[in-house]
Amino acid sequence: MMPGSEALGPTARPPFPFIVGCGRSGSTLLRAMCDGHPDLAVPPESHFVVQLAPRGRAANRPFDAGAFVDQLAASERFRLWEIERDVIAAAFAASPPQDYPQAVRHVFGLWASARGKSRYADKTPVYVLHIRELARVFPEAVFVHLVRDGRDVACSFLELGWADSIEEAAMHWRLRVTRGRRAGRALPAGRYLELRYEDLVRDPGTQLRAMCSTIELPFSAAMLDHSDRAAEVMRTTGHPEYHRQLALPPTPGMRDWRRELSAVDVARFELLAGEALEEHGYERQERRPSASVRRDVAARWCRWQVHRVRRRVGRVFDRG
Repeated sequence: MMPGSEALGPTARPPFPFIVGCGRSGSTLLRAMCDGHPDLAVPPESHFVVQLAPRGRAANRPFDAGAFVDQLAASERFRLWEIERDVIAAAFAASPPQDYPQAVRHVFGLWASARGKSRYADKTPVYVLHIRELARVFPEAVFVHLVRDGRDVACSFLELGWADSIEEAAMHWRLRVTRGRRAGRALPAGRYLELRYEDLVRDPGTQLRAMCSTIELPFSAAMLDHSDRAAEVMRTTGHPEYHRQLALPPTPGMRDWRRELSAVDVARFELLAGEALEEHGYERQERRPSASVRRDVAARWCRWQVHRVRRRVGRVFDRG
């Protein structure tokens, strides 16, 4: 468990937006749009917010700011932020963080202030699996969950080699959108907003206005022209080649599972994630595959579940 912050009580801080979702759902596009706002800065994916959070007995010890700075400086992903260790150390010396959440806010504040902006947000899609923990640590956290048709996500996963099969892509997508929605809807009103990628590219103005209202930020028309932010955003991602079309205007249908997936692959995907598709407003094809395909999909699902259990057990032993 990450350290709790229930004792902090009400906070006057502005919302701390977290853009989350399954990978390849358009979160980099949304980052570029948000970063175009004159008051909002969105750094590269953080990962450290969850990874470095004190857990277990460490959560009950006094916060060690020096150790946090050392861990942050050693993080491979944090190098994309291009903030030198000495800069963080100097900021902490001038205003020592009393706990882990304050230290995280300091670091995000450094990124924002270096760009002349007063607000910051996080875009780390995998945090869709950590909404509950982050909501406890940051009372001001607001989660923007970006959802995309899982069949289009699967096309991207297969193209990039992120999944070995359509079944693996389906289970990966279903886990994230389902867990994200469940955790988000359990939060108090105003702390969770769900956006669909298809709506964002079809009518970005309406969707961005809804997001700005949720995170208590006046809408800016500058968000609608993210092209001048695209190069900077791509430069500060781990794999710029994954975002070659980022500078283009939002265009519906740039990827279409109807063209890219076979009928059998669509049926396999929907066997595993059809209910999740419907829950998020996506229509199923309603093609019933053969008994042999259903057996094969069921066997792959079982193997995937066993693999997940083994990974969880391995992590427990590693921590012990």
